[in-house]
Amino acid sequence: MRPVTDDVKRWKLMGLGAIGVIGIGSMALGVTFADVIRRIVVAVIAR
Repeated sequence: MRPVTDDVKRWKLMGLGAIGVIGIGSMALGVTFADVIRRIVVAVIAR
């Protein structure tokens, strides 16, 4: 029973780690897209 419990705990930690990595990556993409949109708006308004 103990090995199964340890495996489930390990899977849970791996899943939480993956969610964290995905969240950080998504945040970086969001900031990048926001910056691109801001630059486009500034370029359009500056004309």
